[in-house]
Amino acid sequence: MPNYEKDPLYPIKISDYPKLFDYVLTAKGLVYFNSLKRLYFLQKDLTQDEYNKLRLLYVYYSTANKNIQEVSMWQKICLSLEEKKILEKNMYLSKEDLIEKSLIVKNPQYLPGLYKIHIDFIKNQK
Repeated sequence: MPNYEKDPLYPIKISDYPKLFDYVLTAKGLVYFNSLKRLYFLQKDLTQDEYNKLRLLYVYYSTANKNIQEVSMWQKICLSLEEKKILEKNMYLSKEDLIEKSLIVKNPQYLPGLYKIHIDFIKNQK
């Protein structure tokens, strides 16, 4: 049985985390991410778009930095939002806005299909 505290995206190797997603944060994106994260932890109400961006920026940040604790926190936040019925909606538009504002840029390390390995593993565990 995998130990999710050591690898929350099992069976993806931690060293491969930076290859998981097609975009990464810019310096400007990191500032925006930290402001959204702060608002979330202060329990401020965010718009649907802001929740979408928090989800996206959190996973881009944590995987690019191979930060196990932050990946686990991203997963917990996603579960918490689902429990509160704040579902992913219009994610494409939120992502496009992040791109247009240069808050995220293409990830040169991206390996298409890698994240699907984790999703398939999770689906087979149920």
